[in-house]
Amino acid sequence: MKNFISFIKKYSTRDFIYLFSNKSIEILKKQLRYNEKDMNCCMKFPLNIIKSGFIHKQVNVMLSAWDIQDMAYLSIRNSNDYRHDDLLSQDMGMIVNLYRGYENEHSKSEFLKDADSADIFKIMMGMTYEQFKYQNLAWTIQNFCRNYHILIGSPNINREKIIDINQITDELFGLNVDELLAVEMMILWLCSQNPSPLTASEKLYNRSETGVITKEAIEKVVGYYSVTYKDVRNSPIGKQIFYSKPFVKTDKTQENIMVSFYLLAMTFADGLYWLMRDYYRNNNWGQKFINSFGEMFEDYFQELADTYLDEKQWFKIPVQKKKSADYYVEFDNAILLFELKSGLLGIGAKQQVPDIQQIDTFYKRNILEAYEQLKNSEEEFQGEKQILKIFLLYESATNMQIIMASIPDIFINDKGCYIMTIEDLEMLLATYRNDREKFNKVIYTLLNNENSEGRCESVLKVLGDYDAIGDMHFIGERDYYTNILERFKNCFR
Repeated sequence: MKNFISFIKKYSTRDFIYLFSNKSIEILKKQLRYNEKDMNCCMKFPLNIIKSGFIHKQVNVMLSAWDIQDMAYLSIRNSNDYRHDDLLSQDMGMIVNLYRGYENEHSKSEFLKDADSADIFKIMMGMTYEQFKYQNLAWTIQNFCRNYHILIGSPNINREKIIDINQITDELFGLNVDELLAVEMMILWLCSQNPSPLTASEKLYNRSETGVITKEAIEKVVGYYSVTYKDVRNSPIGKQIFYSKPFVKTDKTQENIMVSFYLLAMTFADGLYWLMRDYYRNNNWGQKFINSFGEMFEDYFQELADTYLDEKQWFKIPVQKKKSADYYVEFDNAILLFELKSGLLGIGAKQQVPDIQQIDTFYKRNILEAYEQLKNSEEEFQGEKQILKIFLLYESATNMQIIMASIPDIFINDKGCYIMTIEDLEMLLATYRNDREKFNKVIYTLLNNENSEGRCESVLKVLGDYDAIGDMHFIGERDYYTNILERFKNCFR
């Protein structure tokens, strides 16, 4: 049987990346066209096989959207731009089928042989984290709006300890933040048509009345988000480099080609946050931004509480000798204790073959060490109301149920303990304000939550069961994405 690596060495890396980038555009357009909630972000290719030595048969092999960056990475690592075989449509089925075999060989199957249930769930956590991000891209708009709100939009966030992000964007691109976002939206549109945006005619964008969207500006932004083959080959995080640098500059033609449209959309979603964080890192300023962002996350929690709750319903727990939770919120039938964690899961943990050590590190810093703080605060409360202990994460994820299952010592043994993302909290509080009856059902279920297998359902699962999910907080004037998009459109009218 042919080997995937030896097979793709026949083809130019430039052509290989370009072709599969185009497939990512096709997959996304199909996904959006049929159903915005369609999670089938994949494409099938026909493959001719011979069965039993003489029966010719055609079958389909499946390419998932998250496979594309790995295939591009492997082409860069093992081939180059100076190969001469033409990449034909009839080759696609063979390439994808060989990749499926390669993927199986490099899975964590050996690790799973001796793994206990918690470790199996850790593997599933990494796999699902990546897959769920592709299956429903609605999170990208929510993340964009939340990052914009905290770093720029909200008057209630104290930013005195960080550099003004407009100063950073001006230094990097000669643009303020809103101008940068207009250019990025143009790049998104150009890439929805062609994986190589810098080859587009200026006639497509030189009608902008603002004069901001120029060839020079687009080149600067695309260049910032590009890596060379050498960068990729030397990357300590392997293919995950494409999540922060979704363009590759080819060797032979010096083109900047998008690896996958999904990666570009994800970079846009978290781009403002990582512009800040990378700027501090590149200037060797240590943990200054990360520490400051933790305080800003607390400001945002307080803003949410002020928006949806009465003043006497929520309290910041004062610092004591005995470590405690950060906040508590009191409702008619329950008290919710919150421990806020703004740290993010390492990129190496968010993939089909996850780095278990990075998962363990994240758990230790954000869950295991903080559990005692929640328990200490729980002991301080006297009364008849039940208590829910909550780790509140800035990390955006929809697989919290799997994460909880991978830490059974806490979440199986303590049914009153949950992990909640900040988006979960936004939806919970908006439901409290808009539909008290529905909210009470959610809280009752969380207080009495245990499925038939003895495991707790996640907060997101419970919210979904009562139809309490959706775009509830970043609407109206807080819907920065739509507002910026409208201004972008107006530039061309």
